[in-house]
Amino acid sequence: MARTMFRLISNEHPMRRAIRTAAVVSILCASALGEMAFHVRAQQPADDSSKHSYSRANKKTIEAYVVLLRLRQDLFLKWKETGKWPDDKEANTALGGHSKYWAQQLKSGNALLAGGMKGDYWDNVAMIIFEASSEAEAQRIVKEDPAVKAYVFQAQVRPFDVSFVSDKYSSGK
Repeated sequence: MARTMFRLISNEHPMRRAIRTAAVVSILCASALGEMAFHVRAQQPADDSSKHSYSRANKKTIEAYVVLLRLRQDLFLKWKETGKWPDDKEANTALGGHSKYWAQQLKSGNALLAGGMKGDYWDNVAMIIFEASSEAEAQRIVKEDPAVKAYVFQAQVRPFDVSFVSDKYSSGK
């Protein structure tokens, strides 16, 4: 690259040539220094005092299921139109039962993770990842959910392989 640059400027006025040559040399030196600084930083050990390291809590893949829960459309639309939760006694009773049911599944070791999607999405989906011995067992567990029984939630069960669970929230961290 330097030879090509030098050939291009060899027909110029000597003073201009000197300035351009100095500029090219400066650029090459700056580039080399930058490259060296990058390698020096890359070889330095990371400062572990401010970084945390987490690992896999499960030894093997966990064969689980995910249930996708969608709120009944009329409840969802009333909620979105008014910004207030609808005063539907049966739905509220079923939702209370839903919370207790999955708290029991968590306590017994079946439920692994649960939550609802944030934001204003058309599908208003929540999901629960849980363990079951078979798809038939997973379907039975979901059908026993009081909010599913009362048709407050539409539920769809799918197989879900959990590749890893972080130990970030385990008691020792």
